[in-house]
Amino acid sequence: MANIYYDQDADLGLLSDKKIAVVGYGSQGHAHALNLMDSGCQVAVGLYEGSRSWAAAEQAGLTVMSVSDAADWADVVMILTPEPVQPPLYEQAIASGLKAGDTLMFAHGFNIRYHQIVPPPDVDVSMIAPKSPGHRVRELYMEGQGTPGLLAVHQDASGKAKEMALAYAKGIGCTRAGVIETTFEEETETDLF
Repeated sequence: MANIYYDQDADLGLLSDKKIAVVGYGSQGHAHALNLMDSGCQVAVGLYEGSRSWAAAEQAGLTVMSVSDAADWADVVMILTPEPVQPPLYEQAIASGLKAGDTLMFAHGFNIRYHQIVPPPDVDVSMIAPKSPGHRVRELYMEGQGTPGLLAVHQDASGKAKEMALAYAKGIGCTRAGVIETTFEEETETDLF
């Protein structure tokens, strides 16, 4: 039987001294960034120069910076851009900012599962995938509820990758509804096929 985690299983305090970069401000990106901010986390949005979302994110009260600056600044980097652009974005703007002990996160497993992105061995690689469009992730969070989600750990360099992922899931409201543990492979293949 699958492991399912709720609020009591997650410690938001693990993120209290972490800087979180949410890369992208589309459907999922805006929901993750705003929910994390409202949960008391230190969060910034990473966008490409000239992005139409830049002003919207700033108007929502978020700090916005270039993707490379966000990756340099952050301890946790969640990539929420469309999957086809993730590998070149990772190579050009994120990889050089990752430091030993950082956490690299995804909301879908494709680019890790099919080796389009190969992170260094000294960072945690995990996934929190809300099972709802971003606007609903935001709406339910604001109503005091949450969206169910999936959790997977691909690489546990710190020995705390799962705990950090659960803290992130709590920050966006997923542990209110329940987070099911899976793998990058299972999540990718069930989504595709």
